[in-house]
Amino acid sequence: MGNHQSTSILESKKVVVVGGGFAGAHAIRHLQGKCQLTVIDPREYLHYSIGSLRASVQPGFEKNIFVSHNEAWGQSFKQGRVTSVDPERKVVILEDGEEVQYDIVVIATGSSVPFPGKVGLNVTTSAEAEELFKEFQGKIKTANRITIVGGGAVGVELAGEIATDYSEKEITLINDKDDIIHVSFKEKFRQKAKEQLEAMGIKLILGERVSNLDELTTDGSQPCSLVKTDKGREIETDLVIHAIGIQANCDAYKDNFADKLDERNFLKVNKFLQVDGYTDVFAVGDCNNADQVKMATKAMNQMEVLAQNIKALVDNGEMIPYKEETIMTLSTGRNSGVTQFKSVVFGSLLTKKLKSQHVFIHRFWKETMGLDLKE
Repeated sequence: MGNHQSTSILESKKVVVVGGGFAGAHAIRHLQGKCQLTVIDPREYLHYSIGSLRASVQPGFEKNIFVSHNEAWGQSFKQGRVTSVDPERKVVILEDGEEVQYDIVVIATGSSVPFPGKVGLNVTTSAEAEELFKEFQGKIKTANRITIVGGGAVGVELAGEIATDYSEKEITLINDKDDIIHVSFKEKFRQKAKEQLEAMGIKLILGERVSNLDELTTDGSQPCSLVKTDKGREIETDLVIHAIGIQANCDAYKDNFADKLDERNFLKVNKFLQVDGYTDVFAVGDCNNADQVKMATKAMNQMEVLAQNIKALVDNGEMIPYKEETIMTLSTGRNSGVTQFKSVVFGSLLTKKLKSQHVFIHRFWKETMGLDLKE
């Protein structure tokens, strides 16, 4: 009786999800068919960024990482750019002036990182996005010396992808920290990743900052670049790839929630993933401040909490708190990688089966988007 009543109440509620990226997609999947759902995103497609680095190297893989919102969400999807969320009037305002009313709004606008980690929000069609990756594959193929700036997950995975397919290339990875990957992960995890990269012939330069990054082109338009570090090192390279920096996609909320932003423009949320001071405004995924390290697996865990808490909200039930867990599955190409789950670290044997061979692509299309991968 209680469950039926909760479902009935939720079915009458207008829930708007602002942002159809990775976090948004998981939120939508949990909410679809249970409420009056509207999904708003400026692009016609979802970019599956977990597969971006594979698509940067492997021709043809780029078509696997873009999924049509229309195909996945049908009439629930509305393409448009949200310029404001008004919590007083309970409306989402689009660039063309249209207003969409809500009872509950889920802000899932995500974050931006340099290409090829993610595609810019201004790239609105999948055809355009696929072409960017095809061009980038060509640049990697023709470059003999490649320098990657950044030793986080994107830089490490990209280095591994390139070395797997092009073992003859000179690949250098530079990180301004004395190690790779975030320090919240165990030293054993980071050490295994370093050993795998070095075994593939990748040169690691750690504890040095690129001092002339602003002067370097990262689109391959220059035939040769000279990368300089603050320790006086100079590296001649054919292609520089920028793999550092994350920015909150905050245009939709920065005005009306200015006092709810942290120093990096991520929304401050409570333990239930509600924006501080609001019961009917949730923020999930990269755009909130719940996680110290932004990762897709953590976004998925947030969605489980979100789904239960929205139901609890409409039914006056008890909400459950979200707690960040230390978990990462890091690929270093198709044949190796390292995984950490809480305090336990696993090597290539498990990681290859979990992620490295397929980067979860079939599972994402089927379980999250409800579609079959079009191979």
